[in-house]
Amino acid sequence: MSAKLVCTLIIATAMLISDIPKFKSACPRDRIVYAAMLVCILYLGFLFVTAKHWPNLDTLFNLLTEPAKQIVHWLNPAKSS
Repeated sequence: MSAKLVCTLIIATAMLISDIPKFKSACPRDRIVYAAMLVCILYLGFLFVTAKHWPNLDTLFNLLTEPAKQIVHWLNPAKSS
């Protein structure tokens, strides 16, 4: 577990060192997008380090497949008779 933690911290540190100058000059919308991506990355890094069997991002996206299929069915006139 400690090797995974060190690897994750090295990668996160390198990413932040590289992105901080760009982040300071970014517009607010870009900062929000970067923060949202950073939250996902930190969550996945936590799952990687702790080896917990919590929902992964693809599991969360799979929850949206049925509503998406229903919306497509509603919008497709050939299938919604």
